[in-house]
Amino acid sequence: MQLMTALRNPLKIAVATALLGVSSLASAERIDETPSAGAMVADAVVARPLYFVLSQAGALVYGATLPFTLLGGNADEAAEALVVTPLQAAFVRCLGCGKIENEVGNLREGDGKDIRNFVMLSGGVANLDAGDESGTGPDYGVYLGTHFELSDESRFDVMIGGRYLGDIELDDLTPTTTTTAKSYQIVSRFGREIFGGMDLMFKLGLHHWTAETDVDGGATTNSSGNDFLWGVGVDGDLGDSFRVGLEYTSYKLEDTDKNFDVSLDALDLNISYMF
Repeated sequence: MQLMTALRNPLKIAVATALLGVSSLASAERIDETPSAGAMVADAVVARPLYFVLSQAGALVYGATLPFTLLGGNADEAAEALVVTPLQAAFVRCLGCGKIENEVGNLREGDGKDIRNFVMLSGGVANLDAGDESGTGPDYGVYLGTHFELSDESRFDVMIGGRYLGDIELDDLTPTTTTTAKSYQIVSRFGREIFGGMDLMFKLGLHHWTAETDVDGGATTNSSGNDFLWGVGVDGDLGDSFRVGLEYTSYKLEDTDKNFDVSLDALDLNISYMF
């Protein structure tokens, strides 16, 4: 629980993003451009935030259409156009530059990029923090998505899934209060290979959640909402068809109408079947 509490610090977002940005800039320095100071400022203030918003909007469209694009055989093209391309423009580009050396759309599959779809099973432990009270419980989920590996060692995932966020008792309350939450998610992950086929991945996403709070011997309250999630983790290939990883995720669950406002953190082991 102490590990999860420490990892919840929002500073981790800045650290992970900064590490990714430094790696991205290192690969982008080979591009022969000398942007002006004005171009750098406009890029930092306007262009990059816009590309990031576009990537998340694209993730929503990708998730909504995934069953059809999988049947049509073009889920990877949809993920590339809607999510990976704007993510590259937001992160894998030197400040003020207009070019990306390893732009995903210019690479051929098998020659600069490898694309695989995957089914991922995930399970671990969740910690719910409701002000002065907290509790832990098991959590698990299943996801379907597309994974990109580029020759500059950058990595991108786009996925949708559902998650059971634990049957968590707040034992310090009298009477005992139990919260059960479910989450339906659309997530984009991006990162780089750090060593020996191991990837550092940072993720952001949106989730629609529902929660049921049961007071022992009392009333049951139902809450729901739409909020953000973020996380960081490491994963890598286990043979040709599987990937395994360890991941920390922070969820916000807030329903002002029901006076429900909690934070939930999960530490999970993931295993993916690639196809």
